[in-house]
Amino acid sequence: MADDALARRNPATLPKLVTPRQVSLRAVGVVVGIELIAGVAWALSHSTWLGIAALFGGIVAWSYRRRAELHTALTHTERAHELLDLGNTEQAEQLLDALLASRRTPANIKPFAAYYRALAAMRRGHYTEARARLQGVIDSGWLGNRRALQPRAPVIYASAMVAAVLDGDLEAADRWRAEGQRSPANLERHWFVADAFALARREEWTALLQLLDRHWEAIEGTISGVGIRQLQLLRAFALTRLHQHEDNYRGLYSGEEIDALLHGIRPGRFDYLASNWPALREFMASRHLLA
Repeated sequence: MADDALARRNPATLPKLVTPRQVSLRAVGVVVGIELIAGVAWALSHSTWLGIAALFGGIVAWSYRRRAELHTALTHTERAHELLDLGNTEQAEQLLDALLASRRTPANIKPFAAYYRALAAMRRGHYTEARARLQGVIDSGWLGNRRALQPRAPVIYASAMVAAVLDGDLEAADRWRAEGQRSPANLERHWFVADAFALARREEWTALLQLLDRHWEAIEGTISGVGIRQLQLLRAFALTRLHQHEDNYRGLYSGEEIDALLHGIRPGRFDYLASNWPALREFMASRHLLA
């Protein structure tokens, strides 16, 4: 517990993400270097064909190496994502930290790894670290038009919103939502989970239940199993709070079985959601959902 508290106060050193402009400049440098090698080969041999062969060979070798590194990095990034979904946070962190530290990881893949690393920090309840990592991804320039992360920009902004909500910073959560809504890739489904957390943190229980009822079919078709479980937890939380104020509970929701919503949620699975949310922690403790 002491180590965990220390981690919350002193988040890990964040990776330096290279911007798209810097990547372009590096590529120009590589091409210039290959041309210089070809020029030297031509000067030493006085053979135009040798110079062309050196230029062509250098480009092919560089492209092959880049493709191999890209494939390896993508494979490891997706594996880390799978580990997070399975709840193996420590293994995911180790894999992602190695990717972020390696010079062989392509610069356009590191923002993906940095995003998943932020999710890993969030799932440990390290919200300060998670928010700093997400800020780094957003500031990297890779979420802009025609950049590698543009299609996932709303998801990243929604994750930043959730991290702020769990940290109790609803003002920042609203800012992230407004910014994410301006993304060209924005869709309504990107905000189901984040909006549900924000409504629960604001204790707008009826609005939360109405949101889930209105979009549940779309939620089931687009949200992962982990997200569904979290929404079921929030629904049970809302129903319990309404039940405590009986006048607001009678009617549409009074016959809903809270235990059925929580069935299958393993104790300790979502402890991180309540690490800075006393009311949710109290509810989870009353339902034996904490480790």
